[in-house]
Amino acid sequence: MTEPACPTAAAEKYEGSMRGPPALPPDGPPADAALSAVLDATRALLWIETPAAVPAMARDLVERLGGRVVAAAAATGDALPVDVSFGLGEPVLPTAPQAGVPRMLLERHLPAFVRDAQRALELLDRPSRLAQDASIDPLTGLANRRTLGRALGRLRPEDTVVMIDLDHFKAVNDSLGHREGDNVLRLFGRTLAGTVRAAEQVGRYGGDEFVVILAGDGAERFLARLRIEWMRARPCPVTFSAGLAAGRPDPRKALHAADLALYRAKQEGRNRWVRAIEEDYR
Repeated sequence: MTEPACPTAAAEKYEGSMRGPPALPPDGPPADAALSAVLDATRALLWIETPAAVPAMARDLVERLGGRVVAAAAATGDALPVDVSFGLGEPVLPTAPQAGVPRMLLERHLPAFVRDAQRALELLDRPSRLAQDASIDPLTGLANRRTLGRALGRLRPEDTVVMIDLDHFKAVNDSLGHREGDNVLRLFGRTLAGTVRAAEQVGRYGGDEFVVILAGDGAERFLARLRIEWMRARPCPVTFSAGLAAGRPDPRKALHAADLALYRAKQEGRNRWVRAIEEDYR
C-alpha cells in the first residue's frame, strides 16, 4: 500500500492559518503573524464608518507588531516619526527599541498602512466635501444661491432680507482686470462674513450681488457697520448699495421687495440703502 504523501509546505501554511496566528513572543511576532496583522488592519479600513476608528486600528496594529503608542510630547528617541492619531486628538507616535524585531516590523509595515489609512479617511470625507462644494460659492467662500434659496424658504415674518450690490463694479473689471475684480469680491465677502452674527445667513447671490438674512430688524445698523468695515478693507474705492425688506407682510416676497428697493437705491445715486415699501410686495 502506498503511504500517503507528506503535506506540502503550502498545505501546512494553509492549515496553520486556519488555526489562527501563533501567539506573539515578547520580542516580536513571527513573520506570518505580522503579515496577518497588517492584512487584517488594511482590510478593516474598507469598513470604517467614522474617522475615530482609524487611530484605534493603527494603535492595535502597532501593538500586534510588538510596539506601543506614546504621546508625542513624551516620546523618546525610540519613537518613529509617524503620527498615528491622524490629526484626531493629540499626536501619538509608535515606539519600539532600536534593535529588535518589533522595530523592524514597524519600519517595514507601518508606513504603507498609514498611507492606506489616510486615503481611507479622504474617501470617507468625500461625500461631506461634495455636499459642502454644492452649497458654497467657490470664489468668496460664502453660501451660494442654492443655499440662500433654502434659507429664504425658512424666512420668518420678523426677519429682514438685505440685497447688496457693489457700485460700478463693471468699471473695476474693465479698468483693473478680472483678477482684481475677483479680489474685490473675495474681500467684500470676507468683510460681510465678519460683520454678520453667527446665527445670520450671508451669501453671494450672483455676480456682484450679495444677500444677507438678518434675524429681526436692525438692518440699518448692520449696514452702517458694514460700510465702516468695507472702507477699511477695500483695495479700491468701491462702494455698495442695498435694499432692505422685512419678512412681514409676506416672507415669500421679501427677496423681490429687497431687489426693488435696491434698484431705487441705485437710481437715487448709489452708495446708500433704501427700505422696501408696501407696493414692493405686490
